Amino acid sequence: MVDLGNVTLGPLDRSVLVGPFSLEEGDDTLWVNITQISPQQEWNFSYALLWWESTDGRQLGTQKVYGEQLGEIFRFGVGLAPVERDGRIYIAPRAYNRRWISIDNPPQWVLNFEAVSGYTGTGTGPPAFGIRATLGSLADLDNQRIDYTIIDDIAYLT
Repeated sequence: MVDLGNVTLGPLDRSVLVGPFSLEEGDDTLWVNITQISPQQEWNFSYALLWWESTDGRQLGTQKVYGEQLGEIFRFGVGLAPVERDGRIYIAPRAYNRRWISIDNPPQWVLNFEAVSGYTGTGTGPPAFGIRATLGSLADLDNQRIDYTIIDDIAYLT
């Protein structure tokens, strides 16, 4: 795993950059190991949302994460490789416990991040349209069928 370093979170933080991370060619999955560095006791103030984002968005999904002193590995993937392999990992704490926000000198939540990418997909490419329940036919807002053709794995309206 690649060590991405520590990130310190406070109750008023929004999206915080963990660091850049590029998936290897052909990889469709990202694993992130998160270890709580501080505080040394169970963290009961909040959880956080964690995601990998490229110029094409959050193509591997978003995970809800909690602090774990021994570390916990989170898997990101949807079964298909993202279009763009270069991206960044972000975390956004969610202060559901009002005590974390309202106390004087709120504790900081320090997490260490490690990441690695790999391949876990079962297919050789995107699903074949028309043979599964996804997008067998397209329709407009009036429920009129829209014809399309697929060329080089890209759907074009005809």
